[in-house]
Amino acid sequence: MIAGMEQWETVDAGWGRLAADFATFSEPSNVREYLSLHRAVGLEAGDSVLDLACGAGLALELASLRGADVAGIDASPRLVAIARDRNPDGDLRVGDMNHLPWPEASFDVVTSFRGVWATTPDALTEALRVLRPGGRFAMTVWGHIKASPGAWSLAPFALAAAPTVSNQAAMNQMGRPGVGERLLVEAGFADVERISIPFAWEFADPEAYARALASTGPAYEAIGEVGAEEFHRRCVELASERVREGLPLRAEIDVAGFTARRRLDLPESYDDAFTGSFLSAYPPNETAEQMRREDLDDDGYVSTVTKLWARMPGAFDQLFALQRSAAAFGGLSLRHRGVLTTATAATLGDSACAYAWGGKLAGWAEDPQVPASVLRGDDEALTAQERVLARWARQVVGDPNSTTETDLEALRAAGFDDDQIFAATLFVVLRLAFSTFNDALGLRLDRAVVEALPAVVRDAVTWGRESV
Repeated sequence: MIAGMEQWETVDAGWGRLAADFATFSEPSNVREYLSLHRAVGLEAGDSVLDLACGAGLALELASLRGADVAGIDASPRLVAIARDRNPDGDLRVGDMNHLPWPEASFDVVTSFRGVWATTPDALTEALRVLRPGGRFAMTVWGHIKASPGAWSLAPFALAAAPTVSNQAAMNQMGRPGVGERLLVEAGFADVERISIPFAWEFADPEAYARALASTGPAYEAIGEVGAEEFHRRCVELASERVREGLPLRAEIDVAGFTARRRLDLPESYDDAFTGSFLSAYPPNETAEQMRREDLDDDGYVSTVTKLWARMPGAFDQLFALQRSAAAFGGLSLRHRGVLTTATAATLGDSACAYAWGGKLAGWAEDPQVPASVLRGDDEALTAQERVLARWARQVVGDPNSTTETDLEALRAAGFDDDQIFAATLFVVLRLAFSTFNDALGLRLDRAVVEALPAVVRDAVTWGRESV
């Protein structure tokens, strides 16, 4: 370690001395790894993401292309300079990942690509601290290198002094079975899962391989032992044995990944005694609290639907996932779904779904008379095809045993094939199950939803429970 410097500050000597070479000769081969982990952690537009040991910032650039707001930290000022060039709108800082300069609960996602080691467990504690409750963490580490077909490509690192090689082995312990999982759990993470990450270095020729490898931190330690010329010679000699006519040098190496999350901070109980249904307030659980917080963020209040369905976490999502699958199978448009749902709600006398979906259909149709006519039952504002669809929904809800082949012929004549008839019927039945469940337990829709409706839609609902 350089005298007068913290250990993290010496990283620039190894990784930063050939920063441009690393960014252009070495890092592009990591794209498979970056994209795979981003997918595994569910990174999406609008997420705020911090990358620990962000290096030259290519992973953050890819995250930004997905619509994420990016931040990163690295110990090398020269690598951070490239990261800032690649991510001009990002929050890129030089610093120590064991002492992050961001306040608690700052990010939706924290990542690290082979930047956190078994010898740096404090970085995991810090990653947890800056994650928002419920936030996601994902990282990669070297896996079973010796069993990898590309293990040859890392062999020159062993030219370093014996104590240095031993320290590198200690750093790489996180990839061993159970080690990474244990360290993440000890740091306080929940739902820890190990995943397989695709990784392959590719080089145009032995010279490109030698130049790429020389730009890394472990190479710096080997070069310090044998010298730059000898290191280069050994790299070229090794890679020359792997040349394939017309193909790049390729080194596939085992890389392991981990995903985890920060637990939600659950209240002891919920003070809101009024639930909008006959049931008492739902018990605190992480999924319920996540639904509650999403409502507060989106609408400023917790909806009565959330208060009812959060009692059994996952049930709401599973029911509507099946309904979306049915609609997708039949190619049902948003207007088709709106007509089916409003006709179902009106026939059953379900005011909550009538209000909620009347508003949706008014927006999709760009005409509030469309849902109003379905809710009244006259269908005046519907197309001829939509009238047939509305009649079918009413018959399925009102008296399914009265249906005949003639009714299906009317649907076929309107342009619906048998797959679409199947899908529309399943869609209606699932909506009926949802509405029946809500009505039986006394669900009443939030007044804010009803007050935001066009008057013609609101006035068309003359049955069911009042809003709250």
